[in-house]
Amino acid sequence: MSIRTPLMRACGASIGLLALASSAHAGMSPILSPGTYALANHPDGNAATPYYGMRADGLRTGNANDTYTFDFEAPGAAMFTDITDNGGGNYSIRIYGQAFGGRDIGGTYDAVESGMVSIEFTYAVATQVPGDDDFWVTGPDMTNNGTIAFISGALAGEAYALTDKSNGSYSFRLGDEDNDAGHRGHDGISGWGWMNHGPVGGQIGGHLNDTDWLFTVIVPTPGSTALLGFAGLATLRRRR
Repeated sequence: MSIRTPLMRACGASIGLLALASSAHAGMSPILSPGTYALANHPDGNAATPYYGMRADGLRTGNANDTYTFDFEAPGAAMFTDITDNGGGNYSIRIYGQAFGGRDIGGTYDAVESGMVSIEFTYAVATQVPGDDDFWVTGPDMTNNGTIAFISGALAGEAYALTDKSNGSYSFRLGDEDNDAGHRGHDGISGWGWMNHGPVGGQIGGHLNDTDWLFTVIVPTPGSTALLGFAGLATLRRRR
């Protein structure tokens, strides 16, 4: 495993600092410092295009053959993650904002089964991967929860509950893998993990394949780029 020199980038107080540390060095800093970061689509989603940052097949039908994806970079979309240091090596990771999506019918979305959605999900306890600088969530299944709700279009008012699902080792990971080469061909920071979904207030069913996060994290650089985070947050607050 290659050793990478730690790199700290100042990005503004509310954005936080990026800490890229050697994955072979004990006591390394996490790959992202506590703060707020904007999210984007991942370039290697299996259902692309449209590109997406979240997929929830069978969301409305319960049929895993029905593809539902959500574009984090569509006009009007603004997705973020908050990383909070709760002390003792424990962190919480919140994923939230607005995206556009619905039923993918092959290169585009169904005109009726699509619209803007509001997404809210919190991983209450995340820790640093042993021997690496990534974050991951390793607790029992269905202990972290959220919602996805349509807020525009014909489906406005429909809402679905989300909960995490482990692959046997973890339910969510945020970083660039153990080799620091990135996740699925993205040479940067990604978030990926699995979920179950079901009606709000109802019984959440078993896992349907391709119900997961697959996004990238935009790490701002010093100067004007960091201001993009403030602009996005302000826009999101105005929409609320």
